[in-house]
Amino acid sequence: MNTFLFALKKELYKLTHKKKYIVFILIGAAVSLIRWGGSALITRLTDGYVTMKTNMTLEMLPFAVEILIPIIMFIAAADLFTHEHSADTLKMCLLQPITRFKLLTAKAAAVVITGAASLLIMYIVNMIIQLLSGGSIAQAPVTLAAYIIDILPLIGVAFLGILINVCLKGSASSMLLCLAVYAVMKYMGLYVAGSESFLFTASAKLHVMILGQALPMHILMYKMGILFGSILILYSVSYIIFDKKNV
Repeated sequence: MNTFLFALKKELYKLTHKKKYIVFILIGAAVSLIRWGGSALITRLTDGYVTMKTNMTLEMLPFAVEILIPIIMFIAAADLFTHEHSADTLKMCLLQPITRFKLLTAKAAAVVITGAASLLIMYIVNMIIQLLSGGSIAQAPVTLAAYIIDILPLIGVAFLGILINVCLKGSASSMLLCLAVYAVMKYMGLYVAGSESFLFTASAKLHVMILGQALPMHILMYKMGILFGSILILYSVSYIIFDKKNV
């Protein structure tokens, strides 16, 4: 356990000292400000006759979990796998007294933690914007619960990125493939009937199923089974490839 925690701390250190992740958080904050500015502009142009009072924090959640955080996770996966492979620093990681299983798990955990932390930062940013714009914070606990629940499907997104990066050697090509595969899986339901029933990406807004409409228990359990089953498969295949990879 001590070797795993040491490896996890090291992987997180690599990610937290890259300014690109701060840039993406700032981009997310800018999108939220533009959304709030648009509402304020409409109110001013109509002299107050039209107002758009919404739960800003909850409204920006789909943008965060479906676009911003997946991109951050894919970049983090590329930084910890393909970038290190091309920079020939992955060998140094394997020279540590740690198994490949623990190293893969530590890197995966670092990717998930980075994504989860970024999502919670977006919650704080949107809550601040909502407060400054005079919005209500009565739903803040429920909204926070929605953000926390939506971390679960993001774990599947993280392992999708990890699997692709374990298979490839170039960070640029892996990033493009991650985005392409994710986009196909995400929007396949629009073109292939019934595909949402077996794709974990259909559970991106998991909070709607749990906190929103009351789904029958067997349907909810089926959705959770697809999600956790997909995570297990992606994790297992990633480890098999990583364990046999010639570094």
